[in-house]
Amino acid sequence: MSVGPIGENVYIVENPGTPLFVVDPGAEPERLAAEVLAAVERSGADRVAVALTHGHLDHVAAMPGLVAALAAAGIPVRTYAPEADRDYFGARARETNERVFSGIGAMGFLRKQWVPIPEADEYYGDGFAFPGLDAVAIHTPGHTRGSSCFLVEGGSSLLAGDTLFRDGRGRTDNFDSDEAAIVHSIRERLCLLHDAVRVWPGHGEPTTIGREKRYYS
Repeated sequence: MSVGPIGENVYIVENPGTPLFVVDPGAEPERLAAEVLAAVERSGADRVAVALTHGHLDHVAAMPGLVAALAAAGIPVRTYAPEADRDYFGARARETNERVFSGIGAMGFLRKQWVPIPEADEYYGDGFAFPGLDAVAIHTPGHTRGSSCFLVEGGSSLLAGDTLFRDGRGRTDNFDSDEAAIVHSIRERLCLLHDAVRVWPGHGEPTTIGREKRYYS
């Protein structure tokens, strides 16, 4: 699903007999809640895991509203965020996001979209296997220090956040970003995956590892 004013992609991964996996709920919490509740009913999931690939507001702003809606419906939910992006959650969330959005001249977005972002229930690192799910985190720093991708569906799909896009990669003009690091992450972590792996980015259209790796050879 594409949500919010800058078209952020939210992914809902459902498989019978496993928790529902919701990745990067960035905006429109009421719409997301309706979709997630429908997926819970359809799949028979008894709980929901909400995972963030990184801490930027356009990827996390709907998390509080979604969690509240699921709790009101009696559905257990657990939230996950990258260890190295802790400053984007809890008491430091506003200050950290202000540094990001002021740095790129987008304070208008922050003012319109801001909601307090709570701490995640759990912070993950490289290689973290989400409990009960066919999903593993790959730490790919560069866009932020904690930026990560999730390998799902038996390794056939990669939820890439803002690390790798179709014909591009995440921006690196923020205070905690690094161009050399993101290129290294893509070249040394993602390009080692099979060419056929489908890449589902945080913005824009899907692609494949094989299509994108030509830029990093």
